[in-house]
Amino acid sequence: MNVRDFKRYNPYCIRLGDKVIVNIGYRYKARVIGLRLDRKNKKVFAVLAINERFRPTRVDVTDCYPANIHYPGHYNNG
Repeated sequence: MNVRDFKRYNPYCIRLGDKVIVNIGYRYKARVIGLRLDRKNKKVFAVLAINERFRPTRVDVTDCYPANIHYPGHYNNG
């Protein structure tokens, strides 16, 4: 995998272990457990770990947005 190609097709800089929100007509939360570069179709696919049934586990990484999930009082309550 060429790093330059990977950065070109991964606009949100999704990495392994990131929690993301997937938007493919409907939205759901998932965790990225793998990234695959498809040179023929010029895409990066994210392999996802999810808790819900009947959700896609391999999606285009451009459909994934970083989910900045923090605990409610972690930063605001000193």
